[in-house]
Amino acid sequence: MRLAVREVLDLAERCFSAAGFPPGPARAAAKAVWWTELYRGSGVTTLHDRLSALPAWDPDALTRTDRSEFVWAVDGSTQPGLVSSAPAVDLACAAAARHGVGIVHTRTAPGDETVPTLGHAAYAAAERGLLSTVLATGGVGTPRTVIGRPDDPHPVLAERELDAPSAGHAALAAVARAGANDRQDNPLTQAVFTGGPETEYGTAGERLLGRLLHRSVAPSGSDSRVDPGFTLVCLDPDHSRHSGDLRRVVDRFLDGGELTRTFRPEEISDRVATALAEGVAVKESVWRDVFERSSAVLAPEFEGSYRGAGFNINE
Repeated sequence: MRLAVREVLDLAERCFSAAGFPPGPARAAAKAVWWTELYRGSGVTTLHDRLSALPAWDPDALTRTDRSEFVWAVDGSTQPGLVSSAPAVDLACAAAARHGVGIVHTRTAPGDETVPTLGHAAYAAAERGLLSTVLATGGVGTPRTVIGRPDDPHPVLAERELDAPSAGHAALAAVARAGANDRQDNPLTQAVFTGGPETEYGTAGERLLGRLLHRSVAPSGSDSRVDPGFTLVCLDPDHSRHSGDLRRVVDRFLDGGELTRTFRPEEISDRVATALAEGVAVKESVWRDVFERSSAVLAPEFEGSYRGAGFNINE
């Protein structure tokens, strides 16, 4: 069967609302599900597979463990990435708008099955005009890197799955663990500056970003420590802190062949047009389960709540 585009978003939002999410977080999580459906074709399936876990998801369970001008450390170790990604975007974007760089390092629950939705964090930050990188480790599946760059009418996104946590993720995780008192100036300098010769780019800002991007797809060493979770890096390319053309650095990296999948605006525009015209294909059994949860049919634990609910439930 096929669902209208709007129905996918509304069903997802109602599922999160039925699980107790406040309106804002429910809408944000639903947008991540919809993005995953549009970009990966698996948003509704991801939501369906986690329906039984929804009652344990709680946006209020996230806690800030450390903060500096540039870096936030967030403990979401009891929650999946889908719960913590929207707050991470808000925090990283706010820091980037003020300081030019915003980094949020978030621990997530082991065995997280929502990792494919984390690309939406890179997308959402790029929609706000920022260069973004998501470095994810742990959960179900392999570590991955997703890079976003603003474009019209949709951001450019590119990703790569890795065999081990990336060197960039390990370096930024170490910076986050160091604590605010040990962070000096730009955290990217601490994480990726090597002091070696540089011939590819002419300015310090371009060199730092270039090194971050290359390390985001390079494997970390066996002695590196990266807890399950993700790190979101946002850069404001127009901020006075940065020298050089940071957009050019990202473009050259995207064209360099180190990423295995790229989503261009024209491709996404075609997908959007197709989805609007034809709807989204889902299995009827999946739709029934999601619809029941979104309607809170099965939420109240008393017999009367099941009567007259449709789908031959208790009738």
